[in-house]
Amino acid sequence: MARINGPERIPALDFLGIGGIGMSSLARWAMARGIPVSGYDKTPSDLTEALVSEGARVRFDESLEAWHVPADAWIIYTPAIPADHPQLATAKAQGRTLLKRAELLGQIANAGTCLAVGGTHGKTTTSAMLAWMLHQHQPVQAFLGGIATNFQSNCLPGPANLSVVEADEFDRSFLHLHPSAAIITSTDADHLDIYGEADSVVDGFRAFAAQVKGPLFAGPGCADLAGAETYGRPGDRYTFRDVRLEGGRQAFTLVLDGIEVPTHAGLPGLHNVENAVAAAALAHSVGMPAAAIGEAIARFRGVARRFDRRASAAGRHYIDDYAHHPTELRRFIEALRGMFPDQKIALLFQPHLYSRTRDFAAGFAEALGAADFVGILPIYAARERAMAGVDSAMLAARIPGAQLVPYDRGAQWLASQPATVVATVGAGDIDRLVPHVERLIRAEA
Repeated sequence: MARINGPERIPALDFLGIGGIGMSSLARWAMARGIPVSGYDKTPSDLTEALVSEGARVRFDESLEAWHVPADAWIIYTPAIPADHPQLATAKAQGRTLLKRAELLGQIANAGTCLAVGGTHGKTTTSAMLAWMLHQHQPVQAFLGGIATNFQSNCLPGPANLSVVEADEFDRSFLHLHPSAAIITSTDADHLDIYGEADSVVDGFRAFAAQVKGPLFAGPGCADLAGAETYGRPGDRYTFRDVRLEGGRQAFTLVLDGIEVPTHAGLPGLHNVENAVAAAALAHSVGMPAAAIGEAIARFRGVARRFDRRASAAGRHYIDDYAHHPTELRRFIEALRGMFPDQKIALLFQPHLYSRTRDFAAGFAEALGAADFVGILPIYAARERAMAGVDSAMLAARIPGAQLVPYDRGAQWLASQPATVVATVGAGDIDRLVPHVERLIRAEA
C-alpha cells in the first residue's frame, strides 16, 4: 500500500467518485496543499461544480478515452464504484497505486491526533459541531460528511496536527482509523447488505472501539462498548438538563464534568441536544474550556440537509433533511412536531437502497405514518440492482393514505398538500427537487 510521508510525496490524486461528500473533502484537502486533483463522477452536481471552480479537473465520461491521468497519480476509489468500471479496472491492470477513500483518510488522520465521530446516526452533525468548537480554540483539519454552514464546506484543510473525522461504518471503513479519542453516537442496525445481521453491526462498532487509544464516549442507547463512558443520561459526567424553547430556539443547560453552562442548540430535537453533548464531551476532554464550548454551540448553524429550513411563506414552512433510516425519520418528525405543534405535516420521502428498504420496511412504515400526508418517490438504487418484490409500492402499501409520486412530479405534489409544514427527506437525489419546492412555496406569498 502507498503511504503518505508528507503531502509533498503525493504526485497527483485522481478520485473515482469525486462528487461524493467524503471524496470531495479529501480532494479539497489535497488542493489546499497544491496536489493536482482530477476525478470522475457519474453526473454533474453542485459539489462537482464547486470542485472545478477550486481547481479540480472533473470528467463525467467513464470511457478510457476520457481518462488522461498521469502515470504516477494515485487512484482513490470508493465501494460505490463498481469493480468493472473501465477506469478502475484499467488502473488495477496497469498496477497503478490504488487506495480506498477510507485508507487515504486513515493515513491522513492517523498521522496526528485523530478525533473520530462514529455511530449509525448523527455523525455529520456531531463532527461538524466538534470541528466548529475546536476551530475556535486551536488549529484543526476536518473531513465532514456534509456541508457545514459555519464553514460553507465539508473540509477544513488545515494544516493542523489535530483532525476531526467521521468514522463511517459502511464497508467497515472506520477500521482504517486509530483515533486518539472518539464518540459513538448509536449502534443501531444499518448496512445489513454489508453486515448481514444486527449483531454483526454491533461487533463492527466494538472492533472500532477497541482501536480508540484514549477517551471513548458512547451515546444513550448504544450497546455495551468496552472502555466507553456514556454521555447524555442523568448522572453522566457529560449530560444536559432543563431543555426548553426560548424564542423559537431550543435552550438547555450543558453539564460538563460538574460545570453548568447555559446554551442554545442550533438545531431542534432532543437528538441534537445529545449531539451537542457528545461534541462538548470530546472537546472538553482535549482541553477546551466549558464556557467557550457553550458559546460555540450557540453559534453553530448546522449542516446542509440536516433540518435545513429552506423557505417560509404565507404561513407555510419548508424543511429539507437527509434522514434515510427509520430512527432518523422518527426523530426528524418528532422535531417537526416540537417546533410546529398542532400543524399538519406533509413528507415527500425517497427510499435509499433496495436492501435498506427491504430490511427496514416495517420501521419505515411506522416512522412515516407519524406524518399527516406521505408521498413516496421511487427507490434510489445507488450502488444496487433492483430486487424482486422490493419497490416503493411495497412500502406505500404499509402506510395508510400514502401516495406513490413520480420523481418529476415530486415538487408539485409536496407543494400542493394541505399542510403548513412540508419536508423533503432522503439520501439519494431528492436534493435536486429542493430548489423547485422552494420556488413553489415562495410563490404562495
